[in-house]
Parts: sequence; C-alpha cells; structure tokens
Amino acid sequence: MTAPQHPHCDDPAEPIESVRHRKFPCAECPWRRDTAPGQFSQDRFDYLAATTGSPGQEVWLDAPLFACHKSPEGHEEACAGWLATVGYYHLGVRLAVHSKRLDPAALEAGPDWPELHTSYSDMVEAKAHRPETP
Repeated sequence: MTAPQHPHCDDPAEPIESVRHRKFPCAECPWRRDTAPGQFSQDRFDYLAATTGSPGQEVWLDAPLFACHKSPEGHEEACAGWLATVGYYHLGVRLAVHSKRLDPAALEAGPDWPELHTSYSDMVEAKAHRPETP
C-alpha cells in the first residue's frame, strides 16, 4: 500500500507526510545577514510575525509556516533561513520533526551557509523597508 498523496504537490509520488521546505537560503532570503534591506515592507513583516515564536513563547501547532518568497503560491515551501533560525519555536515544526515529516537537520544551518540573523526581531530591524518621513 502506498502513502496517501497530497493534492497540491508538484511530485505526485511525494507523500502527504512530508513538509515542503527549501534546503538552503535563497539569494534574497531576509534571514541572511548579507542581503540588502528594504525588499519587504514593515506591514509584511508584521503579518509574518504570526509564524515565529521565541523561547517560552512558541507559536501554535496550526500557525502558518514562514514560506520562502520564491516558492509559488499554492506550492509554498518553508524558508530554509526561518527553519534554521527560529523553526524550533513553532510547535507545528516540532511535531513534524517528531513524526518524521521533517528532517531535524532542517533546524540547523548547514556548513556552507551564509550567516543568518539570530532572531525574528533582529531580522526585521535590519531588513524591513520603512517609508521615509518628511
């Protein structure tokens, strides 16, 4: 018997159990310290805050994942930088690791990765585009 299939996956052989995610931060990933600021608005970051917990303040199981901005709508993949930096503080991510739907290695930066921001607030402070005030 084969595993049930997810109707929104590009690969029909991919089982429903897997959590789609990027394996490396993309060139414009906001979690990378070496990317230019201003690609995303403060409003966008305010919206994405619901995806990110912190020690003792984890987000709920059903909270959305922080998707890579390069993944197509309807086929979203969790951002590699987000997973490696704060993914552990998302209860849904922890459950996915525990149930073997996500490799625990996704929660750590790889050996050849760029330097990442250490927290969501650090990343937002460095990257958010803020309109100039007159």
